[in-house]
Amino acid sequence: MIEDSLLYWNPWWNKDRSRLDGLKERSAQKEALPLFKRKEVLTITGVRRCGKTALMHLFIRDLLRSIDEKQILYVNLDDPSLEGAGLQKIYDAYREMLLPGNKQYIFLDEVQNIDGWERWVKKMYDGSPNVKITVSGSNASLLKAEFSSLLTERSLTFEVFPLSFEEFLQFKGTKFENEIALRANKPEIKHRLEEYLKTGGFPESALSQDPEAGHSLMVEYFNAILARDVLTRFEIKERKKLEKLAYYLMTNISNPIPSSSASKTLDLNVRTVDEYMGYLEDVYLFFFLPNFSYSLNAQYMNPRKVYCIDPGLRSAVSFRFSEDVGRLLENVVYLVLRRTSEVYYWKGAKCEVDFVIKKGLKVTDIIQVCYSPEGKTKEREERGLIKAAHEFKLKKGTVVTWEMEETNETEGVTIEYVPAWRWLLG
Repeated sequence: MIEDSLLYWNPWWNKDRSRLDGLKERSAQKEALPLFKRKEVLTITGVRRCGKTALMHLFIRDLLRSIDEKQILYVNLDDPSLEGAGLQKIYDAYREMLLPGNKQYIFLDEVQNIDGWERWVKKMYDGSPNVKITVSGSNASLLKAEFSSLLTERSLTFEVFPLSFEEFLQFKGTKFENEIALRANKPEIKHRLEEYLKTGGFPESALSQDPEAGHSLMVEYFNAILARDVLTRFEIKERKKLEKLAYYLMTNISNPIPSSSASKTLDLNVRTVDEYMGYLEDVYLFFFLPNFSYSLNAQYMNPRKVYCIDPGLRSAVSFRFSEDVGRLLENVVYLVLRRTSEVYYWKGAKCEVDFVIKKGLKVTDIIQVCYSPEGKTKEREERGLIKAAHEFKLKKGTVVTWEMEETNETEGVTIEYVPAWRWLLG
């Protein structure tokens, strides 16, 4: 059973590279490559089906250009035929089958499915200097907890997200090489952005030519994340209430979510709500954005805003789009900032700023997201930026819009309105 599984998941051993040839390039490969080249264990984390396996296969495809295929072992630990086998037994089978030599590259996909995996990885890291190990998992805190005790200073972590909007355009074949081409392709890019908000960036769904099939995939992903990564892994007893909380959060993206309000709505105590929200964040289904404050106590006391890992997932599960496009747009902007920045929201007296970017001890940027800033809405967005700019001693604020593009100055603060299609490609 083990040998059959390894032969199936490593077709390059038999000179078959068809599974690798069709892979599309991801920006994640370039970003993670410096970590992959180091000796430390590389841990690839991210939500289920976001492209962790594809990233591993991209690394394998590159390796095969210069090394013997027998030196590469990929193990899919979601494969039921490997259940209960243990990593040492799998590794021994690989060695007996191929006699791969000393230098080996081992890829362990969805490693959290194997109890005690971190002890085996530590043993290999400490005792086999010519073995490079890469692991993937869909649970952030589980991996961190197991690493912290045994793999301190032996591991590096890289997060994978679903496709960014720029990657989505590349997958769809929309190209632009310079500013002139960008402007010329504006109608198509805007059309693709609307499509992206509906279908999201999960690679399989993004490549689907059938909207109904893509929608079904999203619903299937959502159910699999809840069932396999949360309910089973954390042994949740209140299954229906956890599912209800997930739907509740989906319908409230970009809003502050007080635990007390969710507690009353779902008939769960506050402590359980916080615990369940932690589980949903651990598996990358949701992110919770804290309110900015120099006081940690104030941060903890204020409600956090909720965002979903992917706009298409949210659109599929909530069955709403047109009335929520502004909130979906804010969600997409958050995901961009989440990848690269330390980000918060800010609430002042009768005003709010969607995103505050902090670098070190200093706030460097403030950003609002507003689909169509007109009249009182425009006044509200500008008032929040002006007050935040004065608070943080900034001279500029940004409003990401759907269409509006202009710059003005008010009370010593330059406010730049940038269309989302440009901002997301910036």
